[in-house]
Amino acid sequence: MNDAPVYRWSARQAVSAISAGQITAVEYAQSLLERAEAHSTLNAFVTLENEHVLAEARRSDVIGPLAGLPIAFKDAIGTNQLPTTAATLSFGGHIPQKDAAVVASLRAAGAYVFGKLNMHELSYGITSNNAATGPVRNPYDMTRIPGGSSGGAGAAVAASLVPVAIGTDTGGSVRIPA
Repeated sequence: MNDAPVYRWSARQAVSAISAGQITAVEYAQSLLERAEAHSTLNAFVTLENEHVLAEARRSDVIGPLAGLPIAFKDAIGTNQLPTTAATLSFGGHIPQKDAAVVASLRAAGAYVFGKLNMHELSYGITSNNAATGPVRNPYDMTRIPGGSSGGAGAAVAASLVPVAIGTDTGGSVRIPA
């Protein structure tokens, strides 16, 4: 299908390979989990639970046009299966009663929540340097930051930890790391 390593596949390539039976959603998820572990020093994730990812991949393997697509979400976006803390200790362990609309729509199409991404605490800043969860690192130069309050999203996609990440943007939060 493609000479690129599995973790470098685009969302379209991954969904096509999964729907064609060339790889299972679980195999794809395992590849991304290994990649995320190998690059954990980026500090892109605040929540990444292997068992959750593999269970979600198993469930999403055959449902909808985005079947098996893992998507990581900025920790400010509500998910009802993983904590949503806005990367602050004050909201530690908070699990919303329901998913944010964007999460629900993507799940209905067959995608699943891969993990929650590090960010500037409470989205209040443009560096993604976070006293509570630690700074997000730039995958191209670990001495630098990706910037933006959605820095975890930018770093995770740039480092091929996930094919898709959803952030928010009110003052350059996505545009700066992009």
